[in-house]
Amino acid sequence: MNIFPAASRYYTQYKGKRCALPLLADSYGFYYNKKLLKAAGITKLPRTFSELSADAKKLTVRSSDGSLKVVGYDPNPTFYHGGAGISVYGTLIGATYFDKSGKSNISRDTGWAHLFKWQKSLIDYYGYDKLVRWQTGAGDEFSASHAFEVGKLAMMLDGEWRVSFIKHEHPELQYGTAPMPVDDARPNLYGSGYINGTIIGIPKTGKNHDQAWELVKWLTTNNHALTQFSNDIRNVPSTVSSSKSPELIPDKNFSTFLKIFTNPHSTTSPITPIGADHLQTLTDFAVKWYAGKTNDLTGGLQAVDRSIDSKIKQALKGGGGGVP
Repeated sequence: MNIFPAASRYYTQYKGKRCALPLLADSYGFYYNKKLLKAAGITKLPRTFSELSADAKKLTVRSSDGSLKVVGYDPNPTFYHGGAGISVYGTLIGATYFDKSGKSNISRDTGWAHLFKWQKSLIDYYGYDKLVRWQTGAGDEFSASHAFEVGKLAMMLDGEWRVSFIKHEHPELQYGTAPMPVDDARPNLYGSGYINGTIIGIPKTGKNHDQAWELVKWLTTNNHALTQFSNDIRNVPSTVSSSKSPELIPDKNFSTFLKIFTNPHSTTSPITPIGADHLQTLTDFAVKWYAGKTNDLTGGLQAVDRSIDSKIKQALKGGGGGVP
């Protein structure tokens, strides 16, 4: 199993029991518009949240009526991140979700408070209502009108698949990729990122288990198979050796995500008896926090912990199965 990075080993097991194997992966990193950064006089890429905020403000362009025309960076994790949502930021702050006893640890982990304060400070700079209006006209996440692809968003957090999207939809775009900036208090995490991906397994009730295993083993461990699959759909090949294979089509923007995938600090979100409901509970509070509907960050995060603990207790009492 050590041929796979730790994050993908984790999300294919439950309570130490091997349930499946990784089959390609996604890693999240930093995209930036070279033309816009040059025009703003930015010559050094940001490595921390504070540096990212400073650059985002330089890159933001407002219309004469004060509305947002170009956004430097949108820190709202509910925008353009689909199901991953707020979890894509967890790695960047060195977050823990639960303590050793299994209790929700979000209010006691200072990283979450750092993250929420940073996100809200940048949202407040734009103006929450103005940012929401800009988002409604920013283009669908999986369309050629995506805000970054058309120059309305100067920098963003996104996955490796965007490299292929840009190549096919806007090959003229001058952009680059790098690791995502991290919490100022955790500079050692720079170079890492959030990881998730596709999995493959064998149904317990299926037939021909020996032949099924031969297929699964070949698809998930054969370097040639993995690199060809990666070249075709431009997701990250899921073993350490395949991520360094000479068979991969060379692309410096894509290679950023290969390095993030194998970084020892890269992580994924925890598997729980309530599935991803712990993330939804945290996101529900985050939305209120960004909008200024609550000013009690500490109390709000403590309420999140209580809610998550209650849901897990109820799931365990009812025989919850721990779907990731």
